[in-house]
Amino acid sequence: MKLLFLGTAAAEGIPAIFCSCPVCRTARERKGKDIRTRSQALLDRTILFDFPPDTYAHYISSGFSGCDLPAIRYLFITHSHGDHLYPLELNLRKPNFANPPLETLHIYGSRAVEEAFQAGEESFSPCNEFHRAKPFETLKAGDYRITPLPALHDRREECLFYAAEHEGKALLYAHDTGFFPPPVWDYFSKAALRFNLISLDCTTMMHKEGNNHMGIPDAIEVKKRLHDIGAADEKTVFVLNHFSHNGGLNHDELCLAAEKEGFIPAYDGLEIEI
Repeated sequence: MKLLFLGTAAAEGIPAIFCSCPVCRTARERKGKDIRTRSQALLDRTILFDFPPDTYAHYISSGFSGCDLPAIRYLFITHSHGDHLYPLELNLRKPNFANPPLETLHIYGSRAVEEAFQAGEESFSPCNEFHRAKPFETLKAGDYRITPLPALHDRREECLFYAAEHEGKALLYAHDTGFFPPPVWDYFSKAALRFNLISLDCTTMMHKEGNNHMGIPDAIEVKKRLHDIGAADEKTVFVLNHFSHNGGLNHDELCLAAEKEGFIPAYDGLEIEI
């Protein structure tokens, strides 16, 4: 399995579009890994997690073959917030916008995500087919098993994150969420899943949060508990992702803080193979 981090920022991006804080000023000066677009990831060039407004930029920056959007058939949405779901551009999969006609894109998400699509113009064209994702009900996406899990995030809607299994390997893509709610820990204890790669929310960077997002202190607690219940071991790769400029660190500073705790800080374009 290969996970490509196309974007690694929270809603504002880094540098945030109208911000002049030290993190954003430094990002504009240094560029490189300090530039972060809104979070999105691609598993094995096959399964896309989230569809932010930066998807088109990711398509270009990946060199097209790295993120071959016309060929992707499965899209899993975590929640309906605008930095994770921009349904307008999915309308551009329709005939005449896309030629020759595309095969169906299977889109998975909660009721709130479905309502966001219904609010868009012709989002449910023949080339886009929506499927309701429900917590703990495993879905088949080609040869992959994808299990939606309930996130601790916006209480106004059901937010999800996802576990993926393929050919004896498993990964966890856990954004936007605080400390996992009790039913998730119960599921991990009973499912006998051992993850090869775990990507955790780190929106607040050095600051503990745990209620809607996470920072490094929360990620340390999650990592320990995953080890304790056997869902991770010494071979598991732990990644931090989904960063806000309000966390106060640029990439080099984040590396110093994260790596000593056994985490890899993601950056736009990072690809990890397990």
